[in-house]
Amino acid sequence: MISTELVHVRDLVPDFLAYLSECEAADAGQWATLWRSRYLDRHRDVFAEMDRTGEWSRPDDLAAVLVRLHAEGATLAVRSSAVRALLPQGIGAVAGALDWSGDGDPLECVVLVGLYRANGWADTLHGRYALFLAVEELGPPGDDRLLVLHEGAHVLHDRLAAIRHWPVHGVANTLFTEGLATQVSVELAPGRGDEEYLWFGRPGYRTWLDRCRRQWPHILDRISADLDATDPDHHAPYFLLRDSPLAGDLPKRCGYLVGLAVVRRLREEHPLSELARWDLERVVTEVRSALRALRRAA
Repeated sequence: MISTELVHVRDLVPDFLAYLSECEAADAGQWATLWRSRYLDRHRDVFAEMDRTGEWSRPDDLAAVLVRLHAEGATLAVRSSAVRALLPQGIGAVAGALDWSGDGDPLECVVLVGLYRANGWADTLHGRYALFLAVEELGPPGDDRLLVLHEGAHVLHDRLAAIRHWPVHGVANTLFTEGLATQVSVELAPGRGDEEYLWFGRPGYRTWLDRCRRQWPHILDRISADLDATDPDHHAPYFLLRDSPLAGDLPKRCGYLVGLAVVRRLREEHPLSELARWDLERVVTEVRSALRALRRAA
């Protein structure tokens, strides 16, 4: 089990709640200004990493989002406390699965209030991957644990193989990194359906899984043809929810299911701890081979 000293949890929620308190005495027209000065500006290092396109500081729907956040303010502190309690055990379990005992630099875990864009993600902070959890999008504790395991696997994968330097939109490496993170959560929290691991317990995705399975040979052919692509347009049909001109009839985010199938195939011969240490060249070679085997079996 990983030492708790190797996990540093940074909770931004109290500053958001302080911002809410100030808004009680302010006109609604001042809320956006207070959001920036009382919350974003107090954590410049965090939001500078995420605000490269103005998504956090200047979104078109900021006023509506802030109204919605005000309505949910009472639940945010409760969610923050619950997810912070999950982090040491969850990260410890991932560390055990990947045979990581620390490298002298604590894993950074940032708990924050976001803008209803995502529930959790791994991104660069202070030169290394950190785990980000947005409490406004979190769900029941059991489902949040799946999220912690999945995103925690990305952060530890980066410690072992420096995945932050791999192509951001590389189809092959994204198949592998997402498949590995999902397989980690499968093995550490067994007993759920694939759609639960791939959508973090959110209901209603069995239909999505059935559609992917009906189109399985077609999906494998398409993603195999695009395996070497590293541009956003070819990445989007497989890994994003937004519409893509190249998607055709592909189910959105079907690449996550393919990634899980690829890593399961590789897992038959390699432990998770070995997979997590492969360099990019090895990853591309092995993913290509696993896809060929999946296509033959489809």
